[in-house]
Amino acid sequence: MTHAGGTRLISKQAIAPVVLCLVVAASVVVAAVIGKPVWAAALGSVLALVYWALEALAWRRARTRRDLALGVAVGGMALRLFVVLVTLVLVGVLARPAFATAALSFLAGFTAYLGLRPLTFAPAPARSGQAGAR
Repeated sequence: MTHAGGTRLISKQAIAPVVLCLVVAASVVVAAVIGKPVWAAALGSVLALVYWALEALAWRRARTRRDLALGVAVGGMALRLFVVLVTLVLVGVLARPAFATAALSFLAGFTAYLGLRPLTFAPAPARSGQAGAR
């Protein structure tokens, strides 16, 4: 994002975590207003933030280690899914009434993240001499 002077207000990499932090705050406010467990709303939304952080870490690692890129991508995907599913299952087992709040908050954060994902992870520039999409 830039303002009238052409200087950058926020970097592309910071857009997703800033928006996801706003989703956490919004989830907490909505949960408080409708009488649902605020901690579950916060946890669910924070899970989306954790998902983003793990994906960003895997993305950076895959770009620096091209020989391991596929393994890092698949391993990172498995780790992200594992963290989210285990956390939601634990909420479901230990605090069943709060499960729906946590799951819906995660879904809200994850949906926001999926909308922002193309901005966060832009494709690498093509090397000279390579054909690329225009």
